[in-house]
Amino acid sequence: MVNKNSVLTGILCGIVVPAIVFFLLHTFTFNRVAPDYLFTSFGILAKLISLSLLGNLTAFFLFLKYDFELSARGILFSTFIWGAGIAILKLMEWQGL
Repeated sequence: MVNKNSVLTGILCGIVVPAIVFFLLHTFTFNRVAPDYLFTSFGILAKLISLSLLGNLTAFFLFLKYDFELSARGILFSTFIWGAGIAILKLMEWQGL
């Protein structure tokens, strides 16, 4: 039995939900962009990941609504990790890599 109110549940949800939203965004909006170009253009990739974090916002407020505060903390932690990854992508874009 998985504990719904745990930091680990929030971290896992905070990693999986943006990945699903990323896939859906790429499928329905960036379907004309080739994946090899998408993953080499760090600016576009950073913007797409930023948009996919809106799924974390929804999950965060759902966990708070149902009084799963520890899971909401896990989602917040994973959002900070995603944000650090976006910052690294933006730095790589500015360096011209």
